Amino acid sequence: MTTDPDTSHLGRAPGLGEEHFTHDGLITKHAIRAVAMAALRPRPGQLLWDLGTGAGSVAVEWCRADPTCRAIGVERRIDRAANARANAEALTLTGQFEVVDADLSAGLPELPAPDAVFIGGGATLELATACRDALRGGGRLVIHGVTIEAETLVAQLHADWGGELMRIGVETADRIGRLHGWKPARTVVAWSWTK
Repeated sequence: MTTDPDTSHLGRAPGLGEEHFTHDGLITKHAIRAVAMAALRPRPGQLLWDLGTGAGSVAVEWCRADPTCRAIGVERRIDRAANARANAEALTLTGQFEVVDADLSAGLPELPAPDAVFIGGGATLELATACRDALRGGGRLVIHGVTIEAETLVAQLHADWGGELMRIGVETADRIGRLHGWKPARTVVAWSWTK
């Protein structure tokens, strides 16, 4: 849950801590979100599709980059869509971030053409192709995943379409009894491509 209703002190730099979001534990972590935003490159007046938006953390970061940025999050799970709506209300300007209830396995809903697309999980070749085709010229497509299937997909997309492919490992300090050690998060594979 958001810890402070006044979020103006948080600034616009990407990477808000997870404690500022309503979520169920499945959220793009702040360090990974900052990497995603670097690849998405929000610009004033542009529109992001955040597909499988979950808590909507990437869409929130996009909107916070500039007050004229807009985002549409698509989420199939009603509970996660509710979390995304709560985060939109708490962390973005009114009307900046819209959440659409839809299952992407049935295809993309009718949406205005995006300047950037983020898929944080559940990517398929069909979805990536539909996003590529929908993007405006110069648009950015970014896919993150933690599964072997996602890694296989983005490796194939990289081979076929080009772009940039990387794996990101993050470890944070954690307690081991009375001492400290490094606790690794799941490694994220990240692919970005510009139309």
